[in-house]
Amino acid sequence: MRFKMKFLTMTAMLLLSSNVFADMVFMREWDNQKHIMHKNNDGVTTQITSGDLVHLYPDITPDGKNVVYVEGKIFDNGTQDLYLVTKNLETGKTKKWHSEDLKGMILHPKFSKNGQFIFFSAPSPKNKVFYFEPGKFTSNSDVTTFKAEALVKEDEAYFPRPSSDGNFVVYQRNVTGTREVVLYDRLEETKLVIDKGMAPAISFDERKIAYTSKKNGSWDIFEYDRVAKTVTQKTFDETTDEMAPTYTPSGDLVFASSKTGNFQLYQLNGDEWVRLTEIVGTDDYAPQFSGETNFSQGIRASFMEPMRSSFGTIMHNGLLYMCGGHQGPEHTYPKESFTDNFNVYDKRINGWRELAPRPIKAHGYTLAAKGNYIYAFGGFTYSENHKPNWKSVSTVDRYDIRTNTWTTVAQLTKPRSSNVAVTIGDKVYLVGGWDSTPKFNNDYDGTFHSSIDVFDLTTETISSAPFEIPRPLRRAFTGIEYQGQILLVGGLGQGASHFDLISKVTLLDPKTGMTTELPELPFATFAPAAETIGNELFVFGGMFKTGDMAYEYVSHIYGYNFDSQEWRHTGRYLKESKGFAQVFKYDNRTIGVLGGHRYYLNEDKPVNTFEIFKK
Repeated sequence: MRFKMKFLTMTAMLLLSSNVFADMVFMREWDNQKHIMHKNNDGVTTQITSGDLVHLYPDITPDGKNVVYVEGKIFDNGTQDLYLVTKNLETGKTKKWHSEDLKGMILHPKFSKNGQFIFFSAPSPKNKVFYFEPGKFTSNSDVTTFKAEALVKEDEAYFPRPSSDGNFVVYQRNVTGTREVVLYDRLEETKLVIDKGMAPAISFDERKIAYTSKKNGSWDIFEYDRVAKTVTQKTFDETTDEMAPTYTPSGDLVFASSKTGNFQLYQLNGDEWVRLTEIVGTDDYAPQFSGETNFSQGIRASFMEPMRSSFGTIMHNGLLYMCGGHQGPEHTYPKESFTDNFNVYDKRINGWRELAPRPIKAHGYTLAAKGNYIYAFGGFTYSENHKPNWKSVSTVDRYDIRTNTWTTVAQLTKPRSSNVAVTIGDKVYLVGGWDSTPKFNNDYDGTFHSSIDVFDLTTETISSAPFEIPRPLRRAFTGIEYQGQILLVGGLGQGASHFDLISKVTLLDPKTGMTTELPELPFATFAPAAETIGNELFVFGGMFKTGDMAYEYVSHIYGYNFDSQEWRHTGRYLKESKGFAQVFKYDNRTIGVLGGHRYYLNEDKPVNTFEIFKK
């Protein structure tokens, strides 16, 4: 043994489990019985399958409501008749899933975290990884027939573990005489062999990949960091086997160990092993965790065509107003990509309608509101007179809700786009961003702003604040009001030839100009969406950097507690991995997340999804 392993006392175990918000499912085996167990937030374990059939390899959705597992028969001659089952833990209703053309050893089912796909392995005739969309197959009975698609047709593969939207998948590949852990990037269509090993798992933040590998006579847990590109051994017991690793939302490793003679589940906290199950005569295996279950998520009516991103939104008098935006592929700005569409959503009828368009086609701006008026500030628009063909504008346009008409009422002190507009009292603070207008031909850098424009909603006049934003200068960030202060989150730093992602979270006092730096984001990001519920800040999506020139949109939902001053991954996800979504207070306990831009397989386009997130 490389170091002495420590075990928490029962009291410490109970204290630890009381702080865990996630549910756990796992497989328990005894006396030729194989069943699925469920352990809830209160630490109560129940058996959720019954009967003489075998039940294997469970997974649970981030909301803790649904489980998928394998059910069927394994005959004495080694043949199998296995199929997939999903179960709703709230209603108890189950549905069997039979493939049109895959029979036998169907194993290792796994939900994508956005709930769109189920991945699994099956013989065809060589074992491969397959996936399907449950939402595309319906049946009035408790049995549904589906058709699956092979992920990588040439690999003999097991234990698929998809990213939250399935853009990349980690799996075990069997080649002659060995097993390998492979990361397959479906966007780039590339494979990376991480190490020799099997049964991989992906952390909730999708940075770490755990697996089990046999290097010193026994099976141990290893971990690969996708950003640092490093492998770290996590367990060192040369006399027992540690297998089937997974992660909690907080990033702790959980695995099965044969330390007691039977396989039991342990959680690794530093060098301390916390036993999670302890039933004499049973083997516990294949653990999986939900996200935090004290949130609910839902879908509202998608916004009207065209699909676009980088639009402005404001919730006013119970209605959601949405204006402008960019349509088409990212970082391409032909004239037709700029829009002037203006729409309103009424949550009483869950419906949208079209209003008079803004006088200018633009994106990268924000809205404010007071009384009968909606205000749009500046923006990024097409320009035939510049190279590249774009510029920022300074107009402040006012929409009259009563007459459905627009009027230009003011000019900003300088053209501004990709900034934030935060309303505090009767003042709108236009913070950061840039003047994208080229200073000379082929100038892509533009001019980043340190100044703050202040728009008075009563007098409709513009002034400059007597203070500036803290460095670094930034655009494509989020700004919201929090307890009378301006809260700035993430962003993109200066320069057009690279992505300088920012992790800072800054409170700016509009009365004094004083700033307070809060604990930084767990990641540097730009184009995130953020809003508060009570004493918590939630950050949705954005773009992460995973290598020197490697970036990816994500669907993560992170939480920050203003009291404890700690960040965490909630274990919850948006429906799409995306950036440039807009967020707003849907009501006091609910956040709305609208639209955004995504990369998915061969798609590079905006989405028109409208999600809600409620505590």
